[in-house]
Amino acid sequence: MCRSGILRFRELLIQSIVGLTLMFGLTAYSQAEGAIPQDDPEIMISELSKTVVAALNEQRSQLEGHPAKIKEFANHYVLPYVDTEKMARYVMGRYWRTTSDEQKNAFVNEFTTTLMRSYSQSLLKLKINSVTVKPKVEEKPGRVTVSSEVEQADGNKTDVIYRAYLDKHTQKWLIYDVTVEGVSMLLNYRKTYDSEFGKNGVDAVIAAMKEKNKEFNGALDG
Repeated sequence: MCRSGILRFRELLIQSIVGLTLMFGLTAYSQAEGAIPQDDPEIMISELSKTVVAALNEQRSQLEGHPAKIKEFANHYVLPYVDTEKMARYVMGRYWRTTSDEQKNAFVNEFTTTLMRSYSQSLLKLKINSVTVKPKVEEKPGRVTVSSEVEQADGNKTDVIYRAYLDKHTQKWLIYDVTVEGVSMLLNYRKTYDSEFGKNGVDAVIAAMKEKNKEFNGALDG
């Protein structure tokens, strides 16, 4: 694959995985009990990958152009295995500590809707045949990385690495970052929003996000 093709695929894959992992940040992940065991991060990510790819391939035509169904899909298949609040806090970075609860809630709401919108536009363009998950690597007690290889229908392969941690209260493993071809989703978005916050301020950034999300929110409400 040429460099431009690799970059485009990486962009689409990041958007898709971000959409799967970060959307619905205002909803507590505990409200949906998943069927995939969360006592081993390697098994969890392996089973989650297989389940999501199979369900996506089966429901592709139903999901295309239907934001409400995309939300339902992610809520059912992905949300129980992701700590969305932890991810949102990291993306907001230093501004999380200096903003009001109202601003935090507003940012998380608009950010997750932005990801949902991006997800709905890009996920269905990717045709994934399989995901091969490799053995987990412990970074430190309670934190691991799990590498995987995503194979597209055209035979091209891409490296995707998940980072997960053990929630001490629930004793369940949860995903909190995804790296695609060396690009960390959390770091990438954190840099983007840190720049925007610095130039325009938190309220202005949230307002701009809300304006862009109007049409998509309308589709969800309809």
